[in-house]
Amino acid sequence: MVLKEMSRKLYESLKDFRNKKIIDLTESPLIINDNDSISKIIDILLENNASDIFIPIGKSISAINIRDILPIRDISSAKIPLLGKRITALTNKDTIGQAARIMSLYRLRALPIVDEKQEIIAQVSAKEILKFMLKAGVAGSSTLKDIKMNAQNIMTPDPITLTSKDVISKARNIMTRRKIDHIPIVDPLDETGLLKGIVTSHDILAILSPSERIGRRSIGIDSSNRMQLLIEGLLTNNITISEINNPIYNVIDLLNNTNSTYAIVKSFNKVEGIITYRDIIDLLGEQIQEEVPTYIIGLPENPWDAEVAKSKFDSLIKLLKKMEPEIEEARCKIKLSDIQGKIKERKVYQIDINIITPYRRHVYTDSGWDLVNLFDEASDSLKNQIAHRRSERQRESIRYRKE
Repeated sequence: MVLKEMSRKLYESLKDFRNKKIIDLTESPLIINDNDSISKIIDILLENNASDIFIPIGKSISAINIRDILPIRDISSAKIPLLGKRITALTNKDTIGQAARIMSLYRLRALPIVDEKQEIIAQVSAKEILKFMLKAGVAGSSTLKDIKMNAQNIMTPDPITLTSKDVISKARNIMTRRKIDHIPIVDPLDETGLLKGIVTSHDILAILSPSERIGRRSIGIDSSNRMQLLIEGLLTNNITISEINNPIYNVIDLLNNTNSTYAIVKSFNKVEGIITYRDIIDLLGEQIQEEVPTYIIGLPENPWDAEVAKSKFDSLIKLLKKMEPEIEEARCKIKLSDIQGKIKERKVYQIDINIITPYRRHVYTDSGWDLVNLFDEASDSLKNQIAHRRSERQRESIRYRKE
């Protein structure tokens, strides 16, 4: 109950912040042409320490993210129009809440801002939003400093880890498949999972650069062979670390001061979780009920579909709450993609649902044409997950009493 109340207070405290216009957070956009080379994109992203770049194509805009580039085997032959994904642009009249929702929907750290002619004039980034959150946290009667939630409450628990003896290609494949940008690296000889460093998508992007950019040692080694090198060659001792009880405001301040896109959450030298820009931006998602802190991001523009998503997810949480009263938070992210079929273009929904309890995070991901059917299947799967976990806890409790 304490965590629920803190989540409610946090959501309420960010109300004015969510409604703030993005015009105060704009910065120069990164733009390329669709006939530019992939090598040029890599150079621009690395030089600007950025993750996203935008391509105007007619009246629409596409974005290329680092994770779109990582799977490329031959940089010289890849075509930009095949990489980019069409995205929704913002205007100066849009709010931080709208920007956060779309960033979460497309898994981007920046979005373009356009004028009346649909020409890109600026961008807003997750980094600037975090900076603005720090300013908002100092002013007003209700501030981020007043909220007692900490790193443990917002982190992604039990992140995927690799060892320093794994090869770089393994990290690249995991990032591409799981759509993540950070993998903590642990000591292969330490059973407790002692943290040795971290590999980011930026680190791997640099490996894909021409040899002259990454040093003499790589001369004569093509990018595919570099991918077979050990991860330990990429590690740095400069790791951004947060203690598990660090307040949210301090976590955001830490990311800002270290110019880092992540913080590894540790407890007694053990990696407990990771916090990235995305975890903080997700705090700005739309809350749709109060009994359980419940958020839905990426509501469809179609009013009927949006109402279906809200009502179905609301019903799902009420049902799961009866099975598992200790649900602490529930999140749903919806993504809509256009698929070109034989007859006409069809729209495919992807839903990602996270149900967080004190014991574990229950996850469901699926895609399909029928939004109603997707939520019905999600309900069946999550009910089975929670029922199975409750059975496990009961067996553990019985064994404990016997002992």
